[in-house]
Amino acid sequence: YDKTPKMRAAFAEKGSVYGKGGIIVTGTSSIELEPDMATLSLGIESSASTVSEARDNASISINEMLNAMKNVGIDDEDIQTTAFNIYPEYEYIEVNENGRVRGVQELTGFTVSNMLLVKVKNLDGIGEIIDKITDAGGNDVRFNSINFGIQDPLPYQSELRKLAVEDGVTKASQLAEYSGVKLGAITMITDYSSQASVAQDKTVFAERAMTIPSTSINPGSLNLSMRIDMVFEIEN
Repeated sequence: YDKTPKMRAAFAEKGSVYGKGGIIVTGTSSIELEPDMATLSLGIESSASTVSEARDNASISINEMLNAMKNVGIDDEDIQTTAFNIYPEYEYIEVNENGRVRGVQELTGFTVSNMLLVKVKNLDGIGEIIDKITDAGGNDVRFNSINFGIQDPLPYQSELRKLAVEDGVTKASQLAEYSGVKLGAITMITDYSSQASVAQDKTVFAERAMTIPSTSINPGSLNLSMRIDMVFEIEN
């Protein structure tokens, strides 16, 4: 198949002629793991008639949430402010001016939004942890998302790389056998970084229900994968 732009550039750099005979394969590998951390996107959104009142209410709520995070063992370094916004709220009304009706915007108050990105490195009782944090924020709490991950994927890269190379060699050997040619030496290997993708079998709540005593969270599984492109000569 056609070479990737990265591989074409590498061929050009080595003075190779694009289109020269060879066997080009992509070796892939994957490892399924249980996640050991979660990243929460959540925060506070408070509205009031004045900026100062909305800001004060938001400050109280966010501080209560921060205290709850500390109580469940979340370190300060794992809490990051991602957005702080103050914006006006308007209401559309109709006014009658000399018999003519027109629509205008009337300022009704202000909203203060303070959003956080929080890493939870202990998934034991993650549902109860989320409940305690969101309960502390009261009615102003906003929960955007939860994503699961691996704290340190680097130890798995060596195994992923080995499996990807073996997969590439197997594919190249099969292509040579099926086409009746002899597989030659490897002339190029392109190693891509390992990437983790979250499996789709996790359950995440979007809106908390008062009748449920504890939020149910299923972390599911993660899939660390690696891709390696390989070029083999065809021996005469």
